[in-house]
Amino acid sequence: MDFVELAVVASPFANLAPLYEADPEADALLIVPPLPGKPIAVRNELPPLNGVNGESKGSQVANGVLQRGLRIKVSSKHLILASRVFKNKLQFGNTRAARQSDGRVHLRLAEGFNPSAVSIVINAIHGWGSKVPKTVDLETLTHIALFVDRFQLLDAVEVYADRWISNLERSDPNTISRDPIPWVYISHVFRQSDTFKTATKLAAAQSSGPIATLGLPIKEKIIHHIDAQRQALLARALTPLHQAVETLTSGGSAAAVACHTHHCDALLLGELVKSLQGGGRRLVWPRPAAPFADLSFSDLVGGVREGLEAFQRGVEAREEAERKLQSRQKEVEVEPWYMKGAPTTPNGKANGGAVWGVVNGGGKFPITPVASPEPVYATPRQVGEKGGERHRCQVAGIVASLEGLAGLGEEVEGLVLESRLGYLLY
Repeated sequence: MDFVELAVVASPFANLAPLYEADPEADALLIVPPLPGKPIAVRNELPPLNGVNGESKGSQVANGVLQRGLRIKVSSKHLILASRVFKNKLQFGNTRAARQSDGRVHLRLAEGFNPSAVSIVINAIHGWGSKVPKTVDLETLTHIALFVDRFQLLDAVEVYADRWISNLERSDPNTISRDPIPWVYISHVFRQSDTFKTATKLAAAQSSGPIATLGLPIKEKIIHHIDAQRQALLARALTPLHQAVETLTSGGSAAAVACHTHHCDALLLGELVKSLQGGGRRLVWPRPAAPFADLSFSDLVGGVREGLEAFQRGVEAREEAERKLQSRQKEVEVEPWYMKGAPTTPNGKANGGAVWGVVNGGGKFPITPVASPEPVYATPRQVGEKGGERHRCQVAGIVASLEGLAGLGEEVEGLVLESRLGYLLY
């Protein structure tokens, strides 16, 4: 696809768009059309890009250029030195026939390039370092990467890209985890190996299929390898998850999981099935199989977390109810054995029989032997406590294994951008 063409006929647009001067003695005019109705967005829910603020970002371009496009007076020599694409167009094209009435060659870009991002790169190419912003937001950086990628301008902006990326990661530490897809493209264009590995790792954990490129020209090889890591991660996570469900369903291979006092196994199984099967997840029945369409590792971990949190709330509610019951029953004291009176006859009189602990079978003063037991209270068996410790059963081991599933995401390797010899792999 040709991303730039020589305008052999003056376009009415050229007189309407704002004019920006990168070279006072320019012999070429770069025409950037307005962005189409659906520009690139770093996230699906983001609104269209509204332009770079000239005061905060350091750009000299007005905010309205995105809707109206932009004309930039440039030096053809700078473009030729910076870009092979521009070199081929200017050196091998019929530039003499393409000169307009203003004496300049008009170069018209294809649609889809952000005028503000183009102006930033053009300033860098022409040596206007003071006009190049020190910081840019993620969407502007994405548009810069697109222009740099299409016109092979890495050498001209690499030093600025290092600063943009480091400043953005410093000001927003969660930017890569929140938006890994644009970072996959940005890090690939600007040869940021560590960022590329991190972004592809997160994309594998968060995507529910081959990654949505959001309109970015991400290479098919990258998309395929990210999805391969996603499928491998899901296969690892689903195996222990279904083993836990089967163990809880059958009561354990050695009947060790069944909890006969609290029924924790039933409670945990019910909450897990509810969270894993509901909400469109369908992670239990039927069992997902490769290529795990519409299933992401992050969604799986979220379902497990919801089930465990519901299980914990159920356990806490049950323990609280038991504590209240025990508190009420402790107030009722059973009469000690040594306070019991002598046996009586049907008419209510003592029969004179001997009673252990009572003098002559009918004395009014009890005898308390040294070895007599303490008063016994009518408290039920301490369910949930044993020897002062909280109730624990084999279900705790299953809970711990399920909690550890989230850690599998950290074991994803991500893609390596360069080989040990420095060759670019993607």
